[in-house]
Amino acid sequence: MDLNSELRFDADPATVFAMLTDEAYIAKKTTAAKALRHEITVRRDGDGATIDLLRVMPPDVPDFVRRFVGDTIDIRQKDVWKPANGDGSRDGTIALEMSGAPVKATGTMRLAANGGSTVLTIKALLKASVPLVGGRIEQALHQGLTEAAKIEERVGRDWLAGNR
Repeated sequence: MDLNSELRFDADPATVFAMLTDEAYIAKKTTAAKALRHEITVRRDGDGATIDLLRVMPPDVPDFVRRFVGDTIDIRQKDVWKPANGDGSRDGTIALEMSGAPVKATGTMRLAANGGSTVLTIKALLKASVPLVGGRIEQALHQGLTEAAKIEERVGRDWLAGNR
């Protein structure tokens, strides 16, 4: 199932990138998305960065999904950002994996100026390799990940406005 999001921020790409790779911001957006706990590692590689994030989430999913995940849902996310291009835009990859369930999402990210703002575009493929109910699991998780993107956009806008 395709997972596409577009997040808009009122700042230039360099400022948005600095926010996206700030451990305090990552913690704030993760907590706002109702994570029970989290672990964050940000590694810089010149002008690029790799972010490893573990989110332990409550199982706010339908019962048929809960039996695959248990009492919590552990989501491991790895974002890899390349150095900025000449115009300040940058590209990256995203990978999500659910511990204990055959569910993965992989895709690309792009951060680019759009007028006076910056747009973070995420295009990924969500796949649940579970016979018979995989499509239903994908739909339930798609809804949760789409909501998480909306929360990230709201927290990011507040962050850039100085509400940290």
